Parts: sequence; C-alpha cells; structure tokens
Amino acid sequence: MLNETHTEISETLICNHLCDVTENETAWILLQEPGFIGFGVVQRGKICWPPHVQPDWTRVSDFRLFGEKGEWHVWHHWDGNWHGRLLELKNIDDALTEYHVLWGTDLESDTSAWIKLVEDRGTQIWLPLAGESALEALPLRLKLKQVIGYDDKEDENSHLAGIVDAVLIALVNSEKQVILPPLVSSA
Repeated sequence: MLNETHTEISETLICNHLCDVTENETAWILLQEPGFIGFGVVQRGKICWPPHVQPDWTRVSDFRLFGEKGEWHVWHHWDGNWHGRLLELKNIDDALTEYHVLWGTDLESDTSAWIKLVEDRGTQIWLPLAGESALEALPLRLKLKQVIGYDDKEDENSHLAGIVDAVLIALVNSEKQVILPPLVSSA
C-alpha cells in the first residue's frame, strides 16, 4: 500500500494516477463535494464530468479513482493537506465482499452520455451511461472489498484482526452484474 500526502489536488494529478489503477485507457472516479456527489470518467489527460458539472477542487472532501488493478483513495485531512493511499487488489490477502446500495431508483436520461439516478427525497447521483440492459436492474450498488488486517503491530500480537480499509472495485446492478467499464463519449 502506497501512502502519500499532497498540498493540492488537480485533474492533472488524478490523470497521472490512471496507470496505478488500470491497464486500460479509462477508469472511474467517485467524487464528493458539497455541490456534487457522482462519478467522472478519467482518461489520459482529462476527466469527463456530467453535463453542467465542474468540481470546485477547493471544496472536494474525498475521491476514489478505481479500476481493475486497484483504488487510489484521497481525502482532505483536518491538517489542511490531502492524504491518500493506493491499494492494489493483488496485494489484498483477506477481504470481505460487500455491496452498498446507491441512491436513486428512478432514471433521468440526458441527451449526452450521462444519466442521473434520483429519488423522491431529492437525492441524485450522476453516472456515465452504461447501456440500457445494465440499468434495468435498479438500484445500483457499489461493490467493495473490506480489507481485513491489523492496525498496528500490537494488534497483530494479540491476534485481533479487524476491517482496516475499504476498496471500491466496481459498480454493479441489483443482479450483481458489473457495469464497468463505462461507455462514454468525450462530451
């Protein structure tokens, strides 16, 4: 596991980590900021966002860049810096697979390559259009690996393992069919 600290986050920095999480030309990013929670598509040199969305990097609190090789998770720490870790799936020895239901049981299509999942309570999340058949089985779910291990050497000596990290590995439909990689035009 690679741990890093950054003073600033940018699209360029994120794109530079693309090869850490995928062998392909494309990976997904799940971004959280007060005005937007949703996915973007990271390609070499650029990130494609939903229509009318441009993240305010000064307000972003957390993001996860993920692909078939692993996940680069970065969060804004109370010390004012960005802390991150890169976790490669091949380095995970013990893990539990979990599925977390995403908000949104209704689809709002857009003329672009994006859809919006919405709920009556006003919750919404943007997704790259992944094909009609993938979206027939709602609600969608995040597939996670909960990593089992020891927080420190003292825990290891006491044989008390716990969940020490969570890795986002895919987006699946309610039938647990993976809807990665995204099919997105360069809109």
